Amino acid sequence: MHQRCLALGSTGSKQILLLLIWVEIVASHEDHSRFHWHDKGQRSGTPQSHSCIHDKILEQQRRIGVKQYKITPQVYEDEVEVIMEDPHSRRLLSVSSRADVELEKHQPIRIFLNYDAVGHSTDRDCHSLHDVVKLGEPAPSATPGFPACNSLSEPPIYGDCWYNCTEEDISGEDKKKRLHEALGETAAWFRRALSVEQIKGPLRLSGYSACGQDGGVQLPRQYVEEGVEDADLVLLVTTRPTTGNTLAWAVACERDQWGRAIAGHVNVAPRHLTAEAESLLSATLIHEVMHVLGFDPHAFAHFRDEQKRRRSEVVQQEHDQKLGRMVTRVVLPRVIMHSRQHYGAYDDKFPGLELEDGGGRGTAGSHWEKRLLMNEIMTGSVDTRSVVSAMTLALLEDSGWYKANYSMAEQLDWGQNQGTEFLMSRCDAWNGAYHCNSTHSSGCTYNREAEGYCPIEQYNNDLPAWARYFPEPNKGGQSSLADYCAYYVAYSDGSCIDTNSARSPDRMLGETRGHESRCMASSLVRTGFVRGSTMQGHGCYEHRCSNQTLEVAVDGVWQTCPIGGGPIQFNGFNGHLVCPPYNELCGSTVPYIPGACPHACNLNGECINGECHCFLGFSGEYCNQRVCPSGCSGHGTCTANGVCDCELGYTGTDCSTAGCDEQCSLHGGVCDNGVCEFRCSDYAGYTCQNSSALIPSLALCGDVLAGEAKGQHCAPSESSILQQLEAAVVVPNYNRLIPSGRPLFSIFDNGYCSAAAKRLACWISIQRCDMDGDNRLRVCQSACQSYNKACGARLDCSDRTLFSGEEGYGLGTCTGDGITEAWLQLHLRTLLLAGLLIAITGFFLATIRYICQTLQTSGSGVMGDSMHDLHGPYVVITEGEFEGGLSGTGRRKPLGTFCSLPMEPLLSLFMHKTSRLPSRRLLSDILLMHTQQLHPHRATRGVESMSEEGN
Repeated sequence: MHQRCLALGSTGSKQILLLLIWVEIVASHEDHSRFHWHDKGQRSGTPQSHSCIHDKILEQQRRIGVKQYKITPQVYEDEVEVIMEDPHSRRLLSVSSRADVELEKHQPIRIFLNYDAVGHSTDRDCHSLHDVVKLGEPAPSATPGFPACNSLSEPPIYGDCWYNCTEEDISGEDKKKRLHEALGETAAWFRRALSVEQIKGPLRLSGYSACGQDGGVQLPRQYVEEGVEDADLVLLVTTRPTTGNTLAWAVACERDQWGRAIAGHVNVAPRHLTAEAESLLSATLIHEVMHVLGFDPHAFAHFRDEQKRRRSEVVQQEHDQKLGRMVTRVVLPRVIMHSRQHYGAYDDKFPGLELEDGGGRGTAGSHWEKRLLMNEIMTGSVDTRSVVSAMTLALLEDSGWYKANYSMAEQLDWGQNQGTEFLMSRCDAWNGAYHCNSTHSSGCTYNREAEGYCPIEQYNNDLPAWARYFPEPNKGGQSSLADYCAYYVAYSDGSCIDTNSARSPDRMLGETRGHESRCMASSLVRTGFVRGSTMQGHGCYEHRCSNQTLEVAVDGVWQTCPIGGGPIQFNGFNGHLVCPPYNELCGSTVPYIPGACPHACNLNGECINGECHCFLGFSGEYCNQRVCPSGCSGHGTCTANGVCDCELGYTGTDCSTAGCDEQCSLHGGVCDNGVCEFRCSDYAGYTCQNSSALIPSLALCGDVLAGEAKGQHCAPSESSILQQLEAAVVVPNYNRLIPSGRPLFSIFDNGYCSAAAKRLACWISIQRCDMDGDNRLRVCQSACQSYNKACGARLDCSDRTLFSGEEGYGLGTCTGDGITEAWLQLHLRTLLLAGLLIAITGFFLATIRYICQTLQTSGSGVMGDSMHDLHGPYVVITEGEFEGGLSGTGRRKPLGTFCSLPMEPLLSLFMHKTSRLPSRRLLSDILLMHTQQLHPHRATRGVESMSEEGN
């Protein structure tokens, strides 16, 4: 082929040749990278597995009561030009026709890997044999090293314990090299699978607190001051030990103003950085980085729709009558679209795709339900057979942060074309290879790639009522992640497709093993022979899909199967072979599934009962046309390609969504259609609670909340953390709000200013929840104004980051009672007392001044003018006669006390009401404390600039 291309001879042909060669190299590299863990896994015999502990980490973060991540706003390009090597050549990155123009704003995600923290922690990294290091946050104990991590104890101790290091836990150079290679492959895989909107300039991170879990990692200073060039996500890597069969874990620690993760912490256990675990580690890292990117129940709250607004619904929870328990299902549009296609579930009963609810050690809520997706990579356990399905890529695209390249999705066999009932029924109601009920019989695995056995366990305790599929309540399948369902597991030598690890085919049964062979129920045996009991029931036979029919070969002879499956016979053999349904083995060429839509709605809409329901921005019978919704809402122009080009300040498919000022993100808010939201649930350990329940734990703010005891306030769930909040944040804010430099005048204040400052300090840190019980309500602007009047301060009450607008007033709209009284009414007594004091002081000063002037006149009039010229009417009260007059130096020698203070400054000293901080500086300090309340060591750059402005 290359010789024919070279013979073309022209320059244009050579360019085409180079492009074709480049594409061929990239394609071969992609194939290797996409399936690298599958290829390697084939050689390792029985697959190993990784147990994810992501939910356990989230639970630990909630228990600690700290913010799970920080928000650092980024500046995004309005438009990104796609660079072409040749105007007549094809784009090197092929995309689907549904989003050619839209994807011009998206570029392959750039993941920057930082290894600075590898092996550098003194109390969490293993440096030598028998070092004792922390896993999680072990509670203080009188006994050193207690509790000790022990996966074999009852119950096992996996985290919040002290770990005794072995040689395998030390990160040597060989392990570091494997780490770099594995994570490099992971970053390259995601670069092909996902694209994001391009950030303008360097990625900005806050870096004023540790990023991640188990002590976290401190960001390098240059990342904070200068940013990170050419990056959309920074991953900080550590190599700290883990317990059990957990190879790695990862969490997000910083997000942008739209909720997308921009920084995360990935930890890989050194003992798994080996050649033997290489294939499993590759799959594990894909799984864990998915959690950072958005497959995380906490991230769901920030998912955005096509209009770039918070999604009103990501999951639905309900008590399922058929399953007999509570279930959580993802109801995102593209997840549902791809799920319908996978399961062949096109009726209107489709409930959504279920999330994991079992596992006990960190899998619930952060993974797909293993019962329904089995070897999908985002189930709670990962092995070398795990695949990345279109449903997982769809979930990340439904976040609103990414565009997915669905050509990177892999074939998931489990549940394919099984219909809606498969999703909604108990597994003991499933048919065929998806369920077994006896350990005494063999069968075919669910994908018919191997012969297998039925593993059924007898447990010490009874299983949950919803997981009892046998008469004995303690009997069930081997996997809690799969809801204790019993299904066939492959024999170690039972593969039909792997000729290297499987036993030889039995010619007496007409078997053939190879890539096209599948396991089928069979009683076949050559004429004149009897089938032995050890081989009874199943065998491996070649198959092919031809002309919309399924054909099977026995001893080289092909026969056509019934379209719905059933028994067929072969000459020369006694017994029969039971064909599976056509759809089961020829799913990629299915001629018809009830309710399916032509062209799968071009992946631009959901198919329900044969009708396409198009996503926003698409129309047509099969959703194949781009349109500008609602005329771009009057905030943009419609291009020739049917895409809205939005005006500055607006975004979304229809340009209907307004943006927010960066101050929103600076102070921990999240923008939603021009509104800066402060959700209580955005902060780990914080919930909306009845105000009356908080009062007993509060010393300073108890009486403030007592007036609002019937409402709810956003506060830490644990009383000890609430008390720390009051001591570390509320009290310093209170002290800042009390104007300085007024010790004499404060005597007459009558406590009005102190009470107003206390109320405001409490409301800033412990805010009301709205009627929905989640959003924190900003402090009422009238409450700020009340403070200003009570204290004679000039706090900026128009700052919408902290205070509501003028329309925010009263219960249900803002925090604070909004009671304001006239300054004169508050300080009438103060003014009367101050007036009396000023009158007395004025009389006293006038008397002194009269005496001084009298002495000056009766003494030496010569020096009066000279002394007055110094700094006002300075006079000297002498005890004796003046000496020397103007002789010698021309100055008199003071014999007594000077009347040395000018009268105007002296009067001003008593008359001055208060010397306070500039109002902008004071507000900056309060906002800084408010930010540190929920994420300590917050970046103060924006606050400092505001302070400088005030000064």
